[in-house]
Amino acid sequence: MSIATTDIMESLHQILKSMTEHRDKLERGPIRIAAHQARVTEATSQLEAAREKLQSARMTVDGKQLQLKTSEAKNLELQTKLNTCNSNREYQALLEQIAADQMSGSVLEDEILEWMETVDKLIGLVTDATAVVENTKRQMQEDSLRVKEESRILHSDIIQLEKELTDTEKRLPEEIKPDYQRIVKTRKEDSLASVRDGICEGCFQQITPNMIAQLALKESVICTSCGRLLYPMDSQ
Repeated sequence: MSIATTDIMESLHQILKSMTEHRDKLERGPIRIAAHQARVTEATSQLEAAREKLQSARMTVDGKQLQLKTSEAKNLELQTKLNTCNSNREYQALLEQIAADQMSGSVLEDEILEWMETVDKLIGLVTDATAVVENTKRQMQEDSLRVKEESRILHSDIIQLEKELTDTEKRLPEEIKPDYQRIVKTRKEDSLASVRDGICEGCFQQITPNMIAQLALKESVICTSCGRLLYPMDSQ
């Protein structure tokens, strides 16, 4: 195989690999955006969960405060009744009820304080979760712009590579074209492999002396191990 043919096949190999790399990058763009969107969705879900917990905690505080006010109003009524008791037994019963209600009110006050502390913590969580949502959205927007610009450049590069591929394929010797065209349809950049020191650099298997001789005669040689079209990278 002449040096010129070797150069052509090496160029084809490099162009095909570059095209695949560019297309892979194009495919990764939407995947990157989808990953950002998933993070935004997760952060938004966590924010909504924090907001729901905060709302629930505030409702609990409001409910307990209403309960406390009702208890205090009842306690005042009982204290007023003390002045109208007709017997010591009734008076004592009212005192016991007032004491029990006051104890219950004290417990309720402690619970209200605890829930108010919970509300404060949840406000902090909501603030943090809101910042995370805003940050993930900003990152997605910034990366979306990068992906858009990268895609524009990649599309332009692929068009140029396709032109280079077409021009280079025209220079391929006729005896090699049939096998090349058949293999490249399905294997793309994996269609070719160089041979160095008698080793196929696609699968790193030793090729036969007969195959080396065929390469020297410019014949089409396909690796029996990996099925790639071979070209020499050194004097065989």
